[in-house]
Amino acid sequence: MSQYSSLQTRLGLNQRATFVMVVVLVLLFTALATASVQWRLRSEALARQFALASLTVRALEDQLTQSLNVVERTLLLSGSTPQRSDKLKAFLQQAPYIRSIALENSQGVVEASTNAANLGLRLPRSQFMPQSTEPLGVLRTGPLTAGRDFADSPLAGQPAQSGISFIPVALDVMQDDQRWVTVLAALNTDYFLNFYSNHISPQQGQVALLRYDGSLIISTDPQARPGQPGPSRLLAARLAQTDADSYRETWPEGQRVLTAYRASRVYPFVLAVHLDEARALAPWRQEAWRTAWVVAGVLLILLGVATLYFLRFERLARARARDEQDLRIAAAAFDSQEGIFVTDTRSVILRVNSAFTRITGYTQAEAVGQTPALLSSGRHGPAFYAHLWHMLLSHGSWSGEIWNRRKNGEIYPEWLTITAVQDAHGEVSHYVAMLTDITQRKAAEQEIQQLAYYDPLTRLPNRRLLLERLQLALAHPEGEGALLFIDLDNFKTLNDTLGHDHGDALLQQVGRRLQAGVGENDTVARLGGDEFVVLLPALGSHVAEAAAVAQRLGESLRLALNAHYDLNGHDYQCTPSIGISLFADGPRQCDDLMKRADMALYSAKAAGRNTVRFVDLALQRSVAEQARLESALRRVLAEEQLSLHYQPQVDASGKICGAEALLRWHDSVLGDLSPQRFVPLAEESGLIVPIGLWVLEQACWQLACWAAQPHTAGLSLSVNVSVCQLRQPDFVAQLRAILAQTGAPPEQLVLELTESVLMDDDGSGSRKMRALRRLGVHLALDDFGTGYSSLSYLKKLPLDQLKLDQSFVQGMQHDGHDAAIVRAVLGLAQTLRLDVLAEGVESQAQYDSLLACGCQHFQGYLFGAPQPLAAFEQLLAAAHSRS
Repeated sequence: MSQYSSLQTRLGLNQRATFVMVVVLVLLFTALATASVQWRLRSEALARQFALASLTVRALEDQLTQSLNVVERTLLLSGSTPQRSDKLKAFLQQAPYIRSIALENSQGVVEASTNAANLGLRLPRSQFMPQSTEPLGVLRTGPLTAGRDFADSPLAGQPAQSGISFIPVALDVMQDDQRWVTVLAALNTDYFLNFYSNHISPQQGQVALLRYDGSLIISTDPQARPGQPGPSRLLAARLAQTDADSYRETWPEGQRVLTAYRASRVYPFVLAVHLDEARALAPWRQEAWRTAWVVAGVLLILLGVATLYFLRFERLARARARDEQDLRIAAAAFDSQEGIFVTDTRSVILRVNSAFTRITGYTQAEAVGQTPALLSSGRHGPAFYAHLWHMLLSHGSWSGEIWNRRKNGEIYPEWLTITAVQDAHGEVSHYVAMLTDITQRKAAEQEIQQLAYYDPLTRLPNRRLLLERLQLALAHPEGEGALLFIDLDNFKTLNDTLGHDHGDALLQQVGRRLQAGVGENDTVARLGGDEFVVLLPALGSHVAEAAAVAQRLGESLRLALNAHYDLNGHDYQCTPSIGISLFADGPRQCDDLMKRADMALYSAKAAGRNTVRFVDLALQRSVAEQARLESALRRVLAEEQLSLHYQPQVDASGKICGAEALLRWHDSVLGDLSPQRFVPLAEESGLIVPIGLWVLEQACWQLACWAAQPHTAGLSLSVNVSVCQLRQPDFVAQLRAILAQTGAPPEQLVLELTESVLMDDDGSGSRKMRALRRLGVHLALDDFGTGYSSLSYLKKLPLDQLKLDQSFVQGMQHDGHDAAIVRAVLGLAQTLRLDVLAEGVESQAQYDSLLACGCQHFQGYLFGAPQPLAAFEQLLAAAHSRS
């Protein structure tokens, strides 16, 4: 008996030791398993935050690229041809975040700007990246600069303004004459900061915009220091290896952050998103503590059950099986904040967690005993579920996007992962499903889609989506189509008087009316400002039918847009101008069709607005001809196509006393072109400045040659000077240099000015004229009597000669008024001690009448037509031999 008692004692001791060992092992195993699961969940939480940061930085980079693409296109258009400051302002409408545009000349001085205060500034190229001393046809950026614009910034010598800044950008643009010009713009930093703050709150982290060298431009962190390296120590090294990445790092002050960055694909910028790791892991910590308490409670229960099992051996096996099953279910069901439900092999739901209830709306009592069909949305067919079960049975798991239905009937997207749980024998005993509501992620993707393809104000397709649909319509035509360009008349007046909020309200209502007036297969898009486009891809099988339908639709839209608008309580009426271009009007390329529709819109505006016009092919040909003529005009100096002809000027005795130099152009393709055809175009395009300088150089060389020969030494030479030339700040200095270089006698050079120089004179013109007189040059007023200038200018300005217009000379024989004007001009000139030269003298009777009135100098076909230099010098030689 004692031996049995001793054996029983030893068995009891062994059982106790085994029990204690088992308890210790279970505690250690559970602690390690819980820690492992929590660590895995922590890694998954970090991965999700990295994914959020990467998605956000990608969306911000897309927005930055779109914005800078608009900036680059605006700068390219601004600099493609010489611009005046007042014309540059039209380009500001394309991008509201551009504060100003400025053009630098080859000396680095601002010569045109939408902000007059910028004129004359000299902005160094070295501050822009990428740095280059030569012209570089890519968008470059400078550092963040204090002030609203270049003129009130430290770049212009002004004191820094706290809280006001802009980002300077520059683009070198080659103009048609192969001349480079630098276009500058000041970008509004508030536009970008507001956009970034809407995506990442200050509590989540910060967004930083940097240059490629790692220097900070702007940041949503108010403590950041622009111009200095960003807080990330690893960014520069990572950026040298790859354009986009994400990583964890510790900042100098000890803060741990999750960083995702992305370099712009096109422009020298880098966007970085820094998320606070502690805040990113806060939900995980809360769930970890909750799980730890749950596991601790389960362990206490397990310990009690184990104690009962030890005391009651008969019930131990059944209790152990239940406890092990409960432990597996508890470990799978309560270790995550995602929604979880557990089913048996018949797909009957056994348990759900609180996150499942929060997401679906079904409580545990409502879900347990049901199948997952409880959540079915009806959007997926049998093939979808067949594929799901195939993957689950063959691989043991399945994951993917699925649409489910909440208890309240709302259909929502979720990410679902199903895992098969095996028992000790390797057989599937349960299925654990983990679901995550991705409604917000889908909304973010939709927002990115909207930003890329739709106008944010009207929600209409933007230019990018319009061009894609137009390209598709042209590549796969379903008949004849058309493009309608719509522009609101006097829209700028509305913005200036009632404000931009009323203008925005009008644009939204116009967009809705246009959409209501077209078919479901048609596209209404907004290009920007008050410009709308309607794409009609299929109007009929014949051109005439398509034109008739487009005309009716255009008139219908015009009448719809004429109806009154309620703009925040203000009654307003607006009229549109509509231009229509059919696909069949010309080449079927997007750019050509857009240009033709824009040409039609121009015709509608020229016709008085509030009308519908098809493209005017004659006007289109005229514009194309003007463009071809301007292109040829840009080559005349380089290809030496210009020449000077000389028309003699005689005195009262009939002796040749001088000549007028007249410009002629012979093009190898266009032939001989009259000055009346190309001079106005040269003045409009600004090419008259280099052409006029060439004429002055040639005239002065010719004067120097004549001065070296005795029989031509006394000849004077008259040269026409354009208003555009006289407006050049260095015109006097240029003429002084030409006279010094050629050695021409300045007292024999006569500069002919028109009365338009006097009409818009602000004082600078008269000062230049006096400076020219101090050089010894003589000044003549051309076409006198045909303008509207005040006669008071004649006594104020240093004029030497009046050129009597040929219309009075040719009319004085049969019109008493013309004869009276001639006598009055000659009398006025004699009183003011001014010489008079009569132009257009073609008959002996005109010559005699002018002599009788006291005129002393003459020019016209009676004495000789404009002729090349060789023929004119032969005329001089013949006259010299006769004398």
